[in-house]
Formats: sequence, structure tokens, C-alpha cells
Amino acid sequence: MMEQVTKHVGLLTRSRTPVFFILGLTIALLPSPAFANALTPLVPVVLTHLLVGNLFIGYIEGFVLAKWFRIPRGPTTAIVVLANYASAWAGLFLLFNRLSGIANVTFENAYFWVGLCVILAFLLTLLVEYPFFWFLLRKQEKAVRQSLKATLVVHCISYALLFVWYGVNSPVSLVTQLDVVSVSGLQPQEEYVLYFIDADGKQVVRSDLEGKNQEAIAQIDRDYRWPQLFACKNEEKQEKGEEEQFDLSVGDSRNNKQLILSDFAASIPTTRTRDCHVTFLGEVPKLTDNTNWDYHIRSFDTAGIRGENEKENLSFNFALETLFISWPVKHATHLEGDYAVFELDGDRIYILQPQEKKIALITRGQNPIVVKPKL
Repeated sequence: MMEQVTKHVGLLTRSRTPVFFILGLTIALLPSPAFANALTPLVPVVLTHLLVGNLFIGYIEGFVLAKWFRIPRGPTTAIVVLANYASAWAGLFLLFNRLSGIANVTFENAYFWVGLCVILAFLLTLLVEYPFFWFLLRKQEKAVRQSLKATLVVHCISYALLFVWYGVNSPVSLVTQLDVVSVSGLQPQEEYVLYFIDADGKQVVRSDLEGKNQEAIAQIDRDYRWPQLFACKNEEKQEKGEEEQFDLSVGDSRNNKQLILSDFAASIPTTRTRDCHVTFLGEVPKLTDNTNWDYHIRSFDTAGIRGENEKENLSFNFALETLFISWPVKHATHLEGDYAVFELDGDRIYILQPQEKKIALITRGQNPIVVKPKL
């Protein structure tokens, strides 16, 4: 069955090699945010659909169309498979991940925007594939009407399959399992200070965990591609055996940093393997010892932020990654009371209490670092 489909598609492709070469080159060079969040769990799901799934769906659609209108199955299947590849790649470059980074898309309306994109994707599929269906049915009586009807009915079947495929493989717990609350009602008992880079990437800002009393403490003078904050022990004082001191810097690597503040905190977040807050993925640094929880931010085996409590055999995983929107979690800090502060979607800073399943927006910004202030 699959050999027959591959044979027909191969013959069709070889007969138009120059056209497909130009099309492939155009797609390869076309600027697009389609893989902006590459190396995430959804990427292999999308690639499986694009490279293999279209053969399977195209065969089903071709079979239905051939039976329905009693036309030759082989050529019909080959052309429908080609139509599926055309519409799938068009959808990828026009709609994939388009909602990410848009400030108006929030926890409250994310489902509405995703639903709107699903409708647009369906309409785009009909628009791209209708000419293929008309070509196959052009000799039928009332060819235009029959082609429209066939395109609509057949794709209702294929989209049902796609709903199952992406529904099973798209984590959405970040918006389905968490309650959005006021940031004033989601505060740890300990006193903390938040440092972050503003949404424009031009200033380093200090505030409390409610996002109030914001103060720009430094301009970012250098043209960093991806500026990042570093909170580290002062190595010179450490080597001299002097009192522990923490410094705050901004840069894009450990050897290309601009010092912002010296001796700026009583304590900084650390992990079991690092005494410098520089990572944005992996084990989440802690500012508390009073916890049985370990938090992690991972890209491959689990999206979003994950927590594990081995002592009580508990865990959670909150993530959002669909075809049209992905909110990556980065730069997290684990606080007293098992709160977590992190960057979401590139320019928003949230505080989360995962055991209570509550989340609140602190402010717009990136690369947050939470520290205990010096008294």
C-alpha cells in the first residue's frame, strides 16, 4: 500500500525536478519563526506529521476520494498526497508558533486565540488543496461544486485525525490547571528583591516581588545579542579568604560581562553543582533549604517547569506548547514556601505556587534573578 503511494509520488516528483528544486530552495531560505522554539517536545511531533504523516493522511483522503467518485486510485492518491504536503508546509510557515510573544495573548484568552488559529489553518488547507481536488474532478458533472464539497468533507476526516495526534502530544497544563490570581495575594513570607532586564533589553531593573517600586539601576552599554544577568560570588575575595561577597553583572558569556553592582545581596540562588546563577535551563537554583521539592526546567523529555518531591512521591509539570503558541519557561528561582519566580514567553515574569496551582504576573521583563537583600 505505502509502496504504491511512494511510487506515484516519486514519479510525479521526478517529472518536475526543476520545479521542486526551486520550491525546496525557496522554503529553505524563507525567513520564518516556525522553529523559533526548536528542540522542544513538539518539534518531532510536527516533523513526523510533515514528513511521514502526510503520506498516511494523503492515502486515506485519496482512497476516500477515489471510492466516492470512482476515479483511478493510484494517480488520485499521488496528487492528494502532494496536496497534503503543500498545505502542511504552507500552514507551518504561515501559522506555526505565531501567537508566541504577543502581549495580548494571555492565560485568560489563550484558548480563544488557539481556536481561531485552528479555524484559519483549516481554511488555509481548503484554499491550498482545492485546486488539486478540482484537477482530479474536473471531468465530473458540476466539477466546481463537487470539488468544493469533496475538499470540505475529506478534510473534516483528516482534521479529526490531526486533532487526536496533536491533542495527545501538546502539553497545555500551564493554562488548564493553574488559577491566575493577583500578585499581591501570592507572596512568600521571606523578604526578597527581584532583578531583571527590561522588556527592551536596555536597562537592569530592581523591584519587589509584586513588581512595585521599580528602579532602573543600570544601562546596558554594550550591544549584547542576548543579554543575561549573572549573580556570582566575588572570586577575588573568595581566594583571599575574605567575607563572602556577591556581584551582579550583565553579559552574554562568562568572559564578556559588565559589572552592575558589587556586594549587592546577602544570598543568591544556587544549585548543587553551581554557586553562580547563570543557567536558564536544568536544575532550578534555590534560595531555601526548607523544602523537599526539586524544580527543573527541561527542553526534551518534558516542557515547562517540573517539580519532584521524592520523599512524598509527588510531582507536577506545567507547560504550554501547541502548534500555534509556545510559552517557554526560563531563568527560574526556587524560593521559601516552594514559590518559583521565572521568565515566561520571553518577556514576562511570573510567580508560581505549584502546590496551590496558582500563578500571577509580576511584571514585563526578562532574565529574572531573585536574591535575599542585605540588611
